[in-house]
Amino acid sequence: MNALRIAPAAASLLLVLALAACGSGEPAVMPEVVGKQLDVAKSDIERAGFGDDIEVVGGGIFGVLDDSNWVVCEQEPAAGADVAAPRLVVDRECVSTEESAGPEATPTEPTAEPTTEPTVAANVVDTSVDELLDRLNSANLGGIEVGDQFRFTGELFASEYWYTGATGDYVVMFKAHDGADDLFVLLDESTAAGWTDGMRIEMVVENVEVELNGETSDGWLRTVSAAPVG
Repeated sequence: MNALRIAPAAASLLLVLALAACGSGEPAVMPEVVGKQLDVAKSDIERAGFGDDIEVVGGGIFGVLDDSNWVVCEQEPAAGADVAAPRLVVDRECVSTEESAGPEATPTEPTAEPTTEPTVAANVVDTSVDELLDRLNSANLGGIEVGDQFRFTGELFASEYWYTGATGDYVVMFKAHDGADDLFVLLDESTAAGWTDGMRIEMVVENVEVELNGETSDGWLRTVSAAPVG
């Protein structure tokens, strides 16, 4: 009986297939990306082997327009865990909880503060969360000018992502477009004490300018008055 002979090319192909079959097939492992620029963090996660969409939370009123302008402050899952649905929470800069709680920590002064206590204007405009967000996201802020005030009743949303921003203001979110979007509002953290997701709040807010990283921009909503409804 003649021995079975395998051509060299076929033998090489079989070897490659055998090696591929021995691959680990392990899921991608989440790298440590807290403190990194968003574009770098995304690149690290992709290099780790994750090829699907990465959820990004934060980015202010206009969302994340340039990844390199935002820093990752929180990540899910933690470094070393399997990557299934990574979520990154971003801000212009991250405040360390340990540093802020330390005895030698220097409190961060707000970059922009109203010089006087805001009051409700006589010409405050009644609107809704969806309408106000759409105007802010449209060209030239939909004609909104600094000092314009708006009254709306909205539902609190995503409280796990409320935070103290670079301006020193506390930021809460209102549900917009049935939860597909959110409207950021600046206020004193004590005002939001006891607030939880699902609560409805009647708000009067004012379009103000704030300074971030040496640049001044408007389109930020600071609370003038707030009262729970129901």
